[in-house]
Amino acid sequence: MKIVAGTHKGRYIKSRKGNSTRPTLERIKESLFGIIAPYVSGSKFLDLYSGTGNIALEALSRGASKAVMIEKDPEALKIIIENVNDLGFTDVCRAYKNETIRAIEILGKKREKFDIIFMDPPYKDEVCSQTIKAIEKAEILEENGLIIAEHHLAEKMPDELGSYKKVDERVYSIKVMSFYTKG
Repeated sequence: MKIVAGTHKGRYIKSRKGNSTRPTLERIKESLFGIIAPYVSGSKFLDLYSGTGNIALEALSRGASKAVMIEKDPEALKIIIENVNDLGFTDVCRAYKNETIRAIEILGKKREKFDIIFMDPPYKDEVCSQTIKAIEKAEILEENGLIIAEHHLAEKMPDELGSYKKVDERVYSIKVMSFYTKG
């Protein structure tokens, strides 16, 4: 797995052995960043259920000013930290070991806000709607921010979630990306 574009284009990202982590494929990552390109430069990026840190690291390579990654699995977090160090992003990136909903609450209490929030939870959990509701409650999305939920085709995402509206949806075989902004 590699960084697709930007200052670190072609640099490799480490991943766990086996299939306990499911990184976003390069062609899908390239498609995603083609869609969100106008929002990335200078943005504050939050990567929930981060896995390898693949998406946040790509955002930093493409000009995001800051990234925060949340991952509950200690082995995955170790890989994220190695990737951050290897790519030299230690000054613009933080990674935390925590349950996602709890991390969102903490970020809200710290009054942190993000321009782009990406989530790719384990498909079997079907927690995208619950996570978006927690984001709304914690008020961590900037006024003109964007939420991207990567989920399984079987997990149907509503057109509206609280004050957020689905503005786009892209299907990649069994994988779907749903995009939300404030209504």
